[in-house]
Amino acid sequence: MKRAITIMLLSMPLWLMMSCEEIDCSLYNTVTLYAGFYNDGKNVAITDTLTITSGRENRVLLNRMTGANGWEIPLSYWQQEDTLTLHVNGLDYSIEDTVWIRKTNTPHFESPDCPTNMFHEISAVTSTHHFIDSITVIKASVDYAQIENIQLHLFGTP
Repeated sequence: MKRAITIMLLSMPLWLMMSCEEIDCSLYNTVTLYAGFYNDGKNVAITDTLTITSGRENRVLLNRMTGANGWEIPLSYWQQEDTLTLHVNGLDYSIEDTVWIRKTNTPHFESPDCPTNMFHEISAVTSTHHFIDSITVIKASVDYAQIENIQLHLFGTP
């Protein structure tokens, strides 16, 4: 009897390790919108400083990036439309364009141990036209895939 109890007690840590499942939460998978700058069909870099703010409160999402050929930022969880203002500052000029991203939000559940993420489906993108000529939606689903969602076609490279 003692031998059976000893074997059971010694093998208990093994049973506990086998019963625990590995939590595979998406620690490195974040849901962000990927955008690229284009001119004449080619990806181009903006050599001046780029800052992106959001909403009426002008919350800074990207601050003073230089040499940007694109950017990635998170979208809001509950709003149906995000308003992004792109500020480009050079030595002798400052120019802004506003981009409106209309979308639907879908909660994404993986497991009870992981937080719920929000996936987005882009339905429309519009902008003012100070330095952005047009915008093309390449991939409407904004999820864990780290590929370009939209292309911003510029009049010229600021």
